[in-house]
Amino acid sequence: MMSAAFDEYGSYTSSWSAVCAKSIAEDGDWWNELSSAYQWVMSEMGHKGMPRPDPDAAPLWAWVHWVDSKSRARTRPDRRYPGFRNQYDGLELLHLQVDENRVLCTDFDQYHCVINRWPCAPLDADRWPPAECDRWLDEHWDDPADMKAVQYRKNAIVDPKRLPDRWIQACLWTVTPEDVFDVRRACGKPDTIGNHG
Repeated sequence: MMSAAFDEYGSYTSSWSAVCAKSIAEDGDWWNELSSAYQWVMSEMGHKGMPRPDPDAAPLWAWVHWVDSKSRARTRPDRRYPGFRNQYDGLELLHLQVDENRVLCTDFDQYHCVINRWPCAPLDADRWPPAECDRWLDEHWDDPADMKAVQYRKNAIVDPKRLPDRWIQACLWTVTPEDVFDVRRACGKPDTIGNHG
């Protein structure tokens, strides 16, 4: 799909209407829960100076940092990891190199606060004593949506350089052939299908 878009348009941008239709067909309840979080990401991308390139554009998700089972940051996942078995057969893993001004980075764990419409504690809250975390959540659980929006912008959007031990995800609007550094099978042996380096 991506290489066909490269050939025809010179880049690949996902379609919001196609994503909606496919997601609703596969699991409408899941999509109803996630769509507001996707809308939030799209508005934050615009706020960061990355306007939607087309009214039907949908964000593309990628990993900036992958954290292995020992909490070590990696630039790519270990494709031999048992958790991947039979999940990604026949798919490819793209390694992208994209200018940081074209991506909005979010902390994977913190983004779940956005998905679930929960309050979003500061990033260092995972180092707080449990009682302090509980107290903070109790105090902020019923915060209005506009206060949670401030928390999300402050605590879910991150600079990947300052969090080497976290799972960091990136959203971007478009992938060009120049962005694709390497293409490999998603699982199995580490043979390279294509490499610019």
